[in-house]
Amino acid sequence: MQSLRHFKRMLKASSLMESVIAISIISICGLVAFLVYLNVISQNKSVHYYKAKHNVEFLTYESEKLQDYDEEVFKYSGYTIIKKVNIDEETYTAILSFLIKTGNKEYQINKLIPYNE
Repeated sequence: MQSLRHFKRMLKASSLMESVIAISIISICGLVAFLVYLNVISQNKSVHYYKAKHNVEFLTYESEKLQDYDEEVFKYSGYTIIKKVNIDEETYTAILSFLIKTGNKEYQINKLIPYNE
């Protein structure tokens, strides 16, 4: 019986300890969320980059479907895509290199597609 009373007193004190632990966990989660938010906000890529990346996927699909292996320049509002092609006839593959120019930044995307003569 004596140990049960001692346990009840200890239980009341542990609720304070549980509160401190809960507040610590919530603070750590808030800090992690804030750091993720800052990383998302500080990205230097504009909306034009994501539009250009979508167009690169479309141009890759179109080049593979139509077997278009010509080097071309595509100008859109806000960005330019330059397509270069390297053909490897031994492995029957074509490497499409797309250079995306948005403002003063340049990004390179390489795609590998099958080459048919």
